[in-house]
Amino acid sequence: MNIHQLSVIYVDEQDRILVRFNTIDGEELRLWLTRRMLLRVWEPLQEVVGQLEARRTPLSDGSEESRRMLSELRRAEVLQRSDFATPFKCESTKLPLGSEPLIVTQVNMTMQVHGHLQVGFEERLPRQPEVRGFQVAMESTMLHGFVHLLEAALTKSQWNIRGAEHDRDATNHGSDEARPRYLQ
Repeated sequence: MNIHQLSVIYVDEQDRILVRFNTIDGEELRLWLTRRMLLRVWEPLQEVVGQLEARRTPLSDGSEESRRMLSELRRAEVLQRSDFATPFKCESTKLPLGSEPLIVTQVNMTMQVHGHLQVGFEERLPRQPEVRGFQVAMESTMLHGFVHLLEAALTKSQWNIRGAEHDRDATNHGSDEARPRYLQ
């Protein structure tokens, strides 16, 4: 699946984060991330981003400190070049998972040899006979943008997930956090 656009917003009434992916093929995939789910995946996501950056850069010595620094440098570079101003296009009529976003109950992350992160989102609910889900491969630029948008949504949510505020402060470039943020 080729991602064209990504939106991550905190929805106060639901007390959840809504993530929407627009694909190049004109499909829209929607999912809800709960506080509980983000508590489980936030730190592993940060670690994987650092490991991917360490693989890309031959200068890395593989240490945690080196991975963190490389990740922060790459994120700053990506954020300067990213388009967060273009509004998310909501005109997609193809909703392969239906109009209701999946409530993510399981996330699987796998580093790919070619430098992408394969992320699988699944919804496994009681009384629901089938598992809904999808996988997306995120290259470095998309991954850093996704993490940045998650940080902004986490700040708005006031969930106080450890590490999210520090990471956001390190990459905040005086942006207006009250308005929705998009990555294209």
